[in-house]
Amino acid sequence: MSLKSFVKEFHHFGLPTKDMDATIEFYQKLGAEIVFETVVQEAGKPCRVVHLKVSNLYVEAYERDETPMCCGAIDHLAVSTDDIEGAFEEAKRLGLTLANEQVDYSDYWPGTAPWFHIIGPNGERIEFTK
Repeated sequence: MSLKSFVKEFHHFGLPTKDMDATIEFYQKLGAEIVFETVVQEAGKPCRVVHLKVSNLYVEAYERDETPMCCGAIDHLAVSTDDIEGAFEEAKRLGLTLANEQVDYSDYWPGTAPWFHIIGPNGERIEFTK
């Protein structure tokens, strides 16, 4: 078996930004709509988080003082799954590098779905989310 059987579809990509308003304006020009917005605490500082929906893909933008601001600046790519625990166990069985010791069920912000990350051979992070 492979993780392919656990992947429903590409879900979102995580994008750190220094300027949330400019990011929103850019993606709205591509036809995106804001579907979720909140402010959370990250390292003791407020962090504005906005989910924008473009067709069937979400952009998860979060405002940070320090961001790469270059090609390759996307933080992670997420795929959705109906079986988050099964996908986690299969990733372990396949010997993939896990960034989490277990599936994360924390309520980072309202409506957060369970998730975990695997790390690819180039340092890329792939998130599995329910």
